Amino acid sequence: MKQIQNIRVLIVDDDAGAIESLKFLIHSYCPQFSIAGIAKNVEEGARAVIGLQPDIVFLDVEMPDGTGFDLLRMLKTRNFEVVFITAHNKYAISAIKHSALDYLLKPIDIKDFLDAVNRIQDRTGSGRMDYDVLLENLAHHAPRKLVVSNSKGYEYLPVESIVRLESDRSYARIFLDTGRVIMVSKCLNEYQQMLCPDTFFRIHNSHLINLNHVVMYVRTDGGYVEMSDESRIPVARSKKDIFINTMQQFVS
Repeated sequence: MKQIQNIRVLIVDDDAGAIESLKFLIHSYCPQFSIAGIAKNVEEGARAVIGLQPDIVFLDVEMPDGTGFDLLRMLKTRNFEVVFITAHNKYAISAIKHSALDYLLKPIDIKDFLDAVNRIQDRTGSGRMDYDVLLENLAHHAPRKLVVSNSKGYEYLPVESIVRLESDRSYARIFLDTGRVIMVSKCLNEYQQMLCPDTFFRIHNSHLINLNHVVMYVRTDGGYVEMSDESRIPVARSKKDIFINTMQQFVS
């Protein structure tokens, strides 16, 4: 982890318990952090960001006068890192995951907090995150872009360009319609949780496919699907009936 001194932190949350938890964790585990301010609603938070110029904002997703996303939309310049805080909003969590951003669930867990801090400090120098991708994903029922990190920074993949994903131990490979293959340091289960279940189907323990790219289901040789990239993906025996029903509903 890269140790960086004098990191200015802003907390934007209307939950007194969450504020106290963050203050305790910051004071106990992050001597390089200084709490520049605390805001308890969207309007106060936007003013505080502009006035205090924090390096990191711990931002509640749901507040009485709006959401943390509303706060981001209000700002012309977003030259800070964000760690979102939420209690249960599954839709928001999905969009945040798609955008490769950090979030903490309430009540805040120490390990989760430290992991988020480490990730932020480790990517220092890679450039700030692009929050426009998050806001675009939130505007649609199913997120349109998936953010993956690489040695140069971040790449924004249109979800429709993903043909399939394949497990590779604790990693995964993403196969694009251009023929490119991207190795990513997340397991297949994580991408299954991120990607829309109406479009992506776990056809086998090692394979997650985009139904838009299915060309044919073949019954022989144990059953497999031909994809638009000409790959042949085996269908797990336990998934055959479910897959056929899913495809019938998908194309109807």
